[in-house]
Amino acid sequence: MPLNYNYTPFLKFKVNEVSGLSMLDLALKKKLTPFFDFARKDGMTRSDFERAVSTCYKKAEKYLKAFPYIFVDSFDIPDSIATIKSPNCKVIIEEFSEFEYVPVLGLDRALNHNQTIFDAKAKGEIISDKVAIRFQPEEFSSFDVIEDELLDLIAKGSKVFSDWIFVFDCRVCLESNRTKLATEIASFTSSAAQAIDVEQYIVVGSSIPASITEIAKPSDESVVPRAELEIFHAAQSMVNGITLSLGDYTIVSPLYSDLTIAPELLLSVTAPKVFYTYENRHYIARGGRIKTGGYGQYDVICEGIAYKSFYRKAPYSWGDNFIQERADGKGEKNVTPSTILKPTICAHIEYMARDYPN
Repeated sequence: MPLNYNYTPFLKFKVNEVSGLSMLDLALKKKLTPFFDFARKDGMTRSDFERAVSTCYKKAEKYLKAFPYIFVDSFDIPDSIATIKSPNCKVIIEEFSEFEYVPVLGLDRALNHNQTIFDAKAKGEIISDKVAIRFQPEEFSSFDVIEDELLDLIAKGSKVFSDWIFVFDCRVCLESNRTKLATEIASFTSSAAQAIDVEQYIVVGSSIPASITEIAKPSDESVVPRAELEIFHAAQSMVNGITLSLGDYTIVSPLYSDLTIAPELLLSVTAPKVFYTYENRHYIARGGRIKTGGYGQYDVICEGIAYKSFYRKAPYSWGDNFIQERADGKGEKNVTPSTILKPTICAHIEYMARDYPN
């Protein structure tokens, strides 16, 4: 099964996201290489992060062995919790030493982040021969500005890694200048290709802000055109002879962080939200506060999706089947804000990898 645009989903390394991947079609799993970020949390300590990485490793061993490899990054974790001799990436290196993952470098990371990864690879603590560099918009705006720093990084890394992957991370780009971003990505790629042997260029972004109310109000429906797709296609049209790969943050904002609100208050401030991706859009349906409207609102929303013309029907994927079963009243347990992610992420990835229009 070929992947549309060599698609790569970017996900938070959390239970329901991993579970969503576990329900994908086996043929798709054999082609897909998911990219994982650890989710930040206010007040997170180094011990908290270590426990999170340990938990995720166990989930990876259980659910992610069918994938060729995965990417793992600590991008969202504050450097302030690291120690001088042990950056956050060291926790990942130690825990994932027997799992094939692609480590991620950056020009804006802690001073010892990149070198720690190089040293670990030299010692045989990292299996993969691939390594990624993640660029932010201010970095890929001009290849000339960062060329010397980038070439120096690659010269050091090429002693231990053979395959390089560039990630152009547009983050939340709904309000960004899309033409500008696409032009900069295309220009950077063209310049880089003349100076560096790069295996893959991934363009990723999201149209989902940290606060969902910016694009979808409670007790309402919204359709959001996806800016990241516009940027990708525009960049690809400007690059001659180089194939770009499409990435997205599925249906979770890249700015997501774990809530620190007291559990007893959570239902008072949380309203259901369900995403369904079709064509170049996100359909978003929301309910009212769970404390007053109850968890049954998720079933009502699923019923509404099942009647939409863009719904792909139950046989399409495990996620689509889940939506139909909830619409038909067949669910035994309540759907919650966290458990709705498993089926909707599954449905999103199946669509983007298989049938998102060329």
